[in-house]
Amino acid sequence: MRFIHKKAVILAVAVLTVFLLASTIAQGKYQFAFVERIVVTLLTPVEYVLSKVGYGIRQTGTFTGGIMTVYRDNQTLKAEIAQLRQNDVNVTEILAENARLKTMLEYKKAAPQFDFVSAQVIARDPGTWTSIIIINRGAADGIAKDMPVVTAQGLVGSVTNVYNNAAKVQLILDPRSAVGCLVQRPESRVAGIVEGSGSNPLTPHMVNIARDADIIKSDRIITSGFGGIYPKGLLVGEVVDVVNEEGGLLKYAVLKPAVDFDRLEEVLVIVRSREPIPVPQQPAAQTAPGQTQQPVQPKGAGR
Repeated sequence: MRFIHKKAVILAVAVLTVFLLASTIAQGKYQFAFVERIVVTLLTPVEYVLSKVGYGIRQTGTFTGGIMTVYRDNQTLKAEIAQLRQNDVNVTEILAENARLKTMLEYKKAAPQFDFVSAQVIARDPGTWTSIIIINRGAADGIAKDMPVVTAQGLVGSVTNVYNNAAKVQLILDPRSAVGCLVQRPESRVAGIVEGSGSNPLTPHMVNIARDADIIKSDRIITSGFGGIYPKGLLVGEVVDVVNEEGGLLKYAVLKPAVDFDRLEEVLVIVRSREPIPVPQQPAAQTAPGQTQQPVQPKGAGR
């Protein structure tokens, strides 16, 4: 009923409007102005409402467009920030790599008696994490078995397996390794063998040291050159403890390696050494009369 009532009112207004318009046309200009005022009076609220609705729609559209613009700008800024952060990471990594390579270059210049091939550490043997690393240089680069591997800080190990474009390096931390060494201190010069420790892989031991030998904490240990693989004078590490073996006449020294093996990224392979090879003195009785003792060329030296 309410809907029918509204329709009746609208119909009445329409009929009245038409009637007034007809009367205006018939009666002249004065009546037309009167009817115009009536029509304007009746339609003004409707126009006001429609204008408000239109304004609201336009404002909503403008606001929505602004939100989309802000969202796109926000996404663009996020992408730019992410790119800047990545660029910062890349720059930091490049600077760190340059610092390492600069150190290696200075070491190469300071050791003209060696010919080096630089290599990157690309993997570690998962079964022997602290014993074997894999480098990205191999037979194609002149790498051969038993070649020493170093960094600017000191001795790393030696090449054990060679492939065309890669090689395995046994670290001095490996219990199977054996490096002839001696104390660098002039008053001592005690010799021994450095090998990896099974109980603590990061602290190799210098073994076969006489109980009364002159070796103390803070002594620097270098390669002795005996054994045919490692040239003399490569830094191995520093003595951090000296332990007497139970029930024996020997002791061993616990070393802190010169190389930080946890942060090993680049290495140098010594492919040729012009370092003089030290030769142990042999008893005179073992040398035939009229002959001079000839040094034995150890394997891997002078290549």
